[in-house]
Amino acid sequence: GHLAYLVPPPRDDYESWANKKSGTSQPQYFITCAAFGKHGQVLWAVTKCGNLLAFRTDPSMMNMLRGQSDDNDASPSTSSSAAAVIALANKQLSQQPTLCVKVPGGAAAWQIIVSRNGKYILINSADCSLRLFDVEELSEVFDHVSTSGQKKRKANDDNGMSDDDDNANNYTRNADIKPRFVFQDNISKAPWASCDFSGDGEYVCGGCNSYPQPGDNYKLFLWNCITGELVDQLTGPVSSLYSLSCHPTRPFIAVGTSDGLVDVWGARLDWVAFAPDFQALQQNELYEEEEDEFDVVVGCE
Repeated sequence: GHLAYLVPPPRDDYESWANKKSGTSQPQYFITCAAFGKHGQVLWAVTKCGNLLAFRTDPSMMNMLRGQSDDNDASPSTSSSAAAVIALANKQLSQQPTLCVKVPGGAAAWQIIVSRNGKYILINSADCSLRLFDVEELSEVFDHVSTSGQKKRKANDDNGMSDDDDNANNYTRNADIKPRFVFQDNISKAPWASCDFSGDGEYVCGGCNSYPQPGDNYKLFLWNCITGELVDQLTGPVSSLYSLSCHPTRPFIAVGTSDGLVDVWGARLDWVAFAPDFQALQQNELYEEEEDEFDVVVGCE
């Protein structure tokens, strides 16, 4: 397969110093995780320093990654495929993000999730916080920057200037956009091991382990994306949570644990609807059956 760098790889110390002195250097981002938007036209990424980046995926880049030429040739020859690789290396190595949002706290992020409906972005940061961003709010700035960049590139073409002459760095805009909600375990302040959106994108699920001594019960938290309210809190068995994933259409949560099993959580059942005299217990109790409790006595004549 073909490889494309959206951000140039780190340069050596001398080259970075020389570019910085000459004023031709571009911002260097250490990206830790990334995710495509709903339609794949935008690539969202988070850096080690806590920056949320938005990249506009160029159709020509997608064609070259598939080994196709710019004229959408479905079956390119070997020479055209090689030319695509060369063009990809020359063109995409210098692509810079269109939008840069500073995540509050500046902590490194190790997970980014885009909801299936494409409305929200969830960032799992090292400061034990889950931050929910509104894609619509981000897109307003993103689309404005993209439109301005296209007009500027058109003006450069009319004046005989190339994108390299104008420097792609000019198309990156730093925006001050706050997260919609910040979710934390207010009691233990434990870091989040994994997180995900529900299938309909209306809820956020976060899982954490006991802290600072892992190995005890893990916990699951569910929040409402619209109100930010904590909807439910679940306590798992004695094991560590590695990852979790929500079912795309049903209210199920699959949890991978340290005991080698997959715990599947479902919605709470209202047992009172089945048995009016049902009484819920706070925890399991050992039931001791009496010797003749379930014995069937047959009448004798």
